[in-house]
Amino acid sequence: MTELIFPDGFLWGTATSAHQVEGGNSNSDWWEWERRPGSPCRDQSGAAIDHYNLYANDIALLADLGFNAYRFSVEWARIEPTEGAFDQAQLDHYVDVVEQCRKRNLVPMVTLYHFSLPVWVAAKGGWLSDETPKLFERYVRTVVEAFGDLVDWYCPINEPGVVSFGGYMGALGFPPGLHGVANWNAASKRLIDAHCRARAAIKAIRPSAKVGLANSMQEWDSNAGGKPIIEYARRQAEDIFLEAAGEDDFIGVQTYSRTRIDLPRPVGWLTRAALAIGPIERAVVETTVKRQTGNDPTFDNRSGIRRTQMGYEYRPEAVAATVRRVAEMLPGKPIVVTEHGVATSDDAERIEFITRGLASLHPLIGQGIPLLGYVHWSAFDNFEWVLGYAMQFGLIGVDRETQERKPRPSASFLGEIARTNRLRAD
Repeated sequence: MTELIFPDGFLWGTATSAHQVEGGNSNSDWWEWERRPGSPCRDQSGAAIDHYNLYANDIALLADLGFNAYRFSVEWARIEPTEGAFDQAQLDHYVDVVEQCRKRNLVPMVTLYHFSLPVWVAAKGGWLSDETPKLFERYVRTVVEAFGDLVDWYCPINEPGVVSFGGYMGALGFPPGLHGVANWNAASKRLIDAHCRARAAIKAIRPSAKVGLANSMQEWDSNAGGKPIIEYARRQAEDIFLEAAGEDDFIGVQTYSRTRIDLPRPVGWLTRAALAIGPIERAVVETTVKRQTGNDPTFDNRSGIRRTQMGYEYRPEAVAATVRRVAEMLPGKPIVVTEHGVATSDDAERIEFITRGLASLHPLIGQGIPLLGYVHWSAFDNFEWVLGYAMQFGLIGVDRETQERKPRPSASFLGEIARTNRLRAD
């Protein structure tokens, strides 16, 4: 048994997002999307796990388990329910969430946008509107001014690549359910603009705050035939956002698995323009959708692959590959793993996933990569967007009939690592 010691001051946290845990987010586009006739959503979010009302006890539970950080999101749809009208009571609510974190010695890491828009922003065109980045900047200024010196870590936008691909490329079943490469590219452009505007606004109001992109990434693998698709998909879904985050204080890496794409023959002769048309476009969409939903993957159909509830390859070490990639693209940039976790009904698998993931990350610190923290997804079982409540990501289970919290052994396991700052691994 080897003891792996992490640096002093290492952030050990768990994460949630507002729409997934708070409940009653009725002014958001996701709430409306869940209720549309023919909605792709398996469930409606409803009361979720009522974190909106139970947050103080939830935060105390996380602190008692041993964590020193909590990443959560504030909900734009609550704070600005109608255009230009900011709800002071909702701002006060989130200020109290932050204060509860600080009271319990948890570092609050605040995400300002995690997939859900106010319905009035969505009605203006969402991330296809040139107005949305400016509206987002105004909202960010309002929140940061309300928080004052209480928050030192901000993630302006969670997984912009997932937002643009999931809602504007016709994949994943996200609102507004649009299709096409042009929409995908346009949404990505505006999300980048919004991130940059938010970063400037936060630094102007709170210069000492650390601002970082929370970027969805995966380990990619292919044969020669699949390589052009991987390069295109990785460029569109990951690299353009990392490049835009070059002036950030840190990069948040969010990784769950590895995707392999095998094609029977090389397609390297395709130009970049050719990659953006029909067959290749469909290949990218199909691969990602089926990886997300757990249906038979189009290309990654190797037999004998261990898979999670989400249909992902069980690959805890993928997070080390993505952290290394960020370090290569942005040398010297501080990195925080802002999401890493597994959907499983077997908590022993979760403990194994955490152990193997952390064991893969630890050597990178010795190699000089400035890894500052590890935030596990998720603190609680929650509403997993289109897939509803079937996915079990939580360190803590929840009886949604009674809202009773049920910490799993993995919660105590990771909490003890956080408490001692060390991992015992084979």
